[in-house]
Amino acid sequence: MSIEKFGTAGDVQELLAVRDHIEALVEQANAKQANLPKADFLDRGDAFQLHLEVPGIDQADLEIAVEDGELLVAGLREPPLFDGRMLFSERGVGPFQRSFALPSPVSKDLATAYLAGGVLTVTLPKLVES
Repeated sequence: MSIEKFGTAGDVQELLAVRDHIEALVEQANAKQANLPKADFLDRGDAFQLHLEVPGIDQADLEIAVEDGELLVAGLREPPLFDGRMLFSERGVGPFQRSFALPSPVSKDLATAYLAGGVLTVTLPKLVES
């Protein structure tokens, strides 16, 4: 029977490579999360209502849909136009998509959406069963 050494330099290097890969995945996930607009999702009794922060985006540039029991909102944040040299930037740019599970069926035909003060408000009346 042969004895195999554990903890050789090769094992350590392999573990370090796995750690680096996991850290890179976490960084990517955090970057995507930082670009997502902040939201409040409310149950108003007779309707569900979403408030989504989308400053600088026109309502025409947003896609809003209800599919398979979810409210979907997608859009694109364009990079700001400026003269000069960017010293730093904290604002997320690029495409984003958010989805919100609807706790019960809604009436898509009566849904409304409007954008004011950089906040998108989507109201989805609950489906009244007869």
